[in-house]
Amino acid sequence: MNPKQIACVVLMIFIGIIAYCGQMVHKKVTAMKADANAAAEAATAAEIALQTVEIQTTKTKAETEELRRFLAAWTPFADKIQTEQEIENAFDFSLRDRSIALVHSTKSELKANRSDKFIPKVVLTTLVVEDEYAKVLNWFGDIEKRLPLARVTSCNITGGSTVRQVRLEVSIETPIIDVGADLSSATDKAKKKKT
Repeated sequence: MNPKQIACVVLMIFIGIIAYCGQMVHKKVTAMKADANAAAEAATAAEIALQTVEIQTTKTKAETEELRRFLAAWTPFADKIQTEQEIENAFDFSLRDRSIALVHSTKSELKANRSDKFIPKVVLTTLVVEDEYAKVLNWFGDIEKRLPLARVTSCNITGGSTVRQVRLEVSIETPIIDVGADLSSATDKAKKKKT
């Protein structure tokens, strides 16, 4: 082969390599543009999802405002009473403060509630107290101040051994509340039962 033909073949090979490289670069650029478009679309979708979640969060905050204020107001009372002994002490201190000496019987019973994580235990206290009418009713009001989360399950007021005295038979349930309980599993179970 003469030098012109060799130069022509070399030039053709060189042009082929340049064309091949150009085609490869073009494919990579096209792929990168497609990735960039996909990333832009994903970013737009994520931004829309973020806006939706922010709207839902704002809506949930507005809907639960009253409930959160209620919880914030009652959390100190729930945190104050966490054991059966603290409940018994509240009754004992209240009886001493109100100078009620004639207590016929006191019974305290702890009930576990495994299905409710928010109120895992309830203490049922049954008392039979006899004293002057004003002392007994003031003591009953003092119990409400000391244990505001308690509820009266039964109450029977009858005459006492003298005309000025009354006999109070009362059963009071006091919940031991776990404010930090994870209620998400209970909520999920409730949703599953509804469907």
